[in-house]
Amino acid sequence: MRELSEGRWLLLFPARPPNAVLELLSLEEVRPFLTIFASLGPRPRLHLLEWPGASNHMGQGAASPWESRLREEFLSRVGPQLLPLPESLMSSRLFLALQLSTRYMGEGIREAAIALFTSPAFVLSVCLSIAVYFAAWLAPEPLFSKAFAATMTLRLSLAVGLAEVGHVALASLRLYQEAQAASSPQQLEAASARFGKSMGGTSLRVLVTVATLGVSRLIPQVPESGIWRQLPPVTPEGLVLLEQSAATAQAASNGALIVSGVAAGTATYSILSDAPKPSTRYGKPHTQENPTHNEAIERELASREAAGHTSLRKDRVQRNAAGKRVYDEAPVGEIRFRRPDASSVRPDGVRHNTNYVSNPRDMKRELEAFDAMKRADPEAIHELYLLDGTLVSRYVPAGIGFP
Repeated sequence: MRELSEGRWLLLFPARPPNAVLELLSLEEVRPFLTIFASLGPRPRLHLLEWPGASNHMGQGAASPWESRLREEFLSRVGPQLLPLPESLMSSRLFLALQLSTRYMGEGIREAAIALFTSPAFVLSVCLSIAVYFAAWLAPEPLFSKAFAATMTLRLSLAVGLAEVGHVALASLRLYQEAQAASSPQQLEAASARFGKSMGGTSLRVLVTVATLGVSRLIPQVPESGIWRQLPPVTPEGLVLLEQSAATAQAASNGALIVSGVAAGTATYSILSDAPKPSTRYGKPHTQENPTHNEAIERELASREAAGHTSLRKDRVQRNAAGKRVYDEAPVGEIRFRRPDASSVRPDGVRHNTNYVSNPRDMKRELEAFDAMKRADPEAIHELYLLDGTLVSRYVPAGIGFP
């Protein structure tokens, strides 16, 4: 986490394995939500809806008073709808596809999902979540400018990670598009199956959270169970630093969240109490703000050590195969020496330097560093990669073999 300016913060969310606790969702956990949604709409249907015969007229007709009230509340809370919706969602393809999708959800969540998706008010709230909140994720760098949506994005990201929220958004938007295009029960069933299979316990919790908070002003008390219990507590060590409010939130393409209008509580920052510590086998963390970059370097050096490389160096000043410090004779911006992310000497005696690009917007600077390293040591192999493993540039000296 890094402060950009007063009240503006950059939060980086490293990829992490699914939380086993969140991947299961029991019927008992969703009972409070079932009670809530039962008070907002008609009684739950005991069976899934059937495909209406007049498919061209699905969603047409006036909405019921309770449906109009729910829609009005959701839009006032979360923001204007970004995707077209029929006048009545209750008879829409999207509504039906969501109900059908529970057939394809995993054993650890299916019972809870069936109970939730037989509630018309809950399914309607999920439809609105897709058209209003998740639709905002269509942008390359989604921006949530309404304070409520920004705060919800911040809380969800802290609880489950930015990537998981984005995954739910993309799955939901695909369901919307495929349901809109479906012209037969078989096509709608196939769309529902893809959506259902993509949902795990964490994804379903995200859906429940957005659907519930979107109509929370109609609810006497939002249940404290479910996803919120996974938020880390405030401690003297500063495990949580943000007040749970934000004016804006923007999900950047490099896996970061930029929020404004928030306040920090302490000087020690850690997003989750159970977050893994950065690996330091080959040296101190590359940066505290970008654990993913650090882990890429550690993995690279580990693979080289296993291949018999020596002189393993992490983020240290550039040296040649003989161990002597080397300098750029034509420095850019007066930077005479560079620090390769990963550096080693192959068993055949050739130095091998590698750098990683965390943010594509820094590509010009990274290419300048790459060229400077080549000038400083033209006898070495030099590589530049994106963090996902995509090769950007490689230099291999003449006469040197490279697999």
